[in-house]
Amino acid sequence: MTHHKKVIVLKKPKTELWRFFDFTYANGNKPIDDWHNTLSDYGKQFLSNLLKNYSKIELPIHWEKVKFLRGSMVGIWEIRFDDGVQQRLLGIFDGAKRAVFLIGCSHKGGNYTPTDALETGRKRMGQWESGDCIKTNERQITTD
Repeated sequence: MTHHKKVIVLKKPKTELWRFFDFTYANGNKPIDDWHNTLSDYGKQFLSNLLKNYSKIELPIHWEKVKFLRGSMVGIWEIRFDDGVQQRLLGIFDGAKRAVFLIGCSHKGGNYTPTDALETGRKRMGQWESGDCIKTNERQITTD
């Protein structure tokens, strides 16, 4: 029916993709890269695929494997996946379709490794919001 001269084909507007940034200190220290390098090849690929899918999903509440934290951690969320041990990547939203990763860690039996991961995430969120001593490094996501 699309070839009928009285049919109007409406094109879906192209939506902007989500962009992901790694928390990076002004001195160049990249804690997210340090954590990422500890993942297996499978874990790296799994995370890459998650981010590729997330970049196309309009609302983060529809992202799979994400938990929004509560209490003193309001504003921080975590991506959860398994790489032989449960992995967590804590982040925040910064403006329109921008996510900033604060810290990567592992999680087992209610315990985070490093043990101060949540506090570090909260501290980095404060540093990010105040603009103190940090810069961002955009994580490149492969898209189809």
